[in-house]
Amino acid sequence: MRILVVDDNKYILEFLEGFIIRLDHHVDMAQSYRSALSLLEKKEYDLVLLDKRFPDNAGNPEGGMTLLRDIKEHFPFTEVIIVTGYANINNAVEAMKLGAFDYIIKPIEIDDLSEKIERVAEYKSFISSNETLHVFKTLHNNILSLLQNKHDLPEGQANKLLKKLGSKIDRVFGAQKEYEKILKEQSEALGNIEYHAEFLKNAISEDSPYYTLIEKILAETKRRIWTKTDDQSN
Repeated sequence: MRILVVDDNKYILEFLEGFIIRLDHHVDMAQSYRSALSLLEKKEYDLVLLDKRFPDNAGNPEGGMTLLRDIKEHFPFTEVIIVTGYANINNAVEAMKLGAFDYIIKPIEIDDLSEKIERVAEYKSFISSNETLHVFKTLHNNILSLLQNKHDLPEGQANKLLKKLGSKIDRVFGAQKEYEKILKEQSEALGNIEYHAEFLKNAISEDSPYYTLIEKILAETKRRIWTKTDDQSN
């Protein structure tokens, strides 16, 4: 994936740059709202890792939220993970409602960050990736909203619960991914049958006793290919 990291702390940028490169992704860095927007206009990014608190062009201290709005308006297929120093469910709900894929709390836990980045990469590999991402964000947002008013729930416990629920969401989509894998394998097999049947049809004469059989195989193969195509588009 191509990832943009936005943070006004150069030490955090340097640390995350090295980490993301080790994950084998392409990465660019931006230390301000203006430079981030400039890069977004020049390149296509799969993911933006975006700090919540840094000044935007108007001096708003939460420029990350301003940039999140800009990204979802002008670059809707770019996913965003918000980085916040405040472990607050309300902050997470706000970011998710604006279209963020997820959020992560400072100080950043490397395993947690790696998991979230790879989750974006995995979900973008689905047949209907935009629909899958939308469903994930809707489910995640609904879970956050349920926890939003539980003021008696310790923040640490809330985050553990969110991680557990996120894992269960991943399992649901993991099953979907296995189904898609089967669909792709079946489509490849049908394509091979069609190729060889076409070759045989052209290699034998029309009065051969096998010609009609090959035509039936071709017709059935084409029908199944179209059925699989319809399944994948749905």
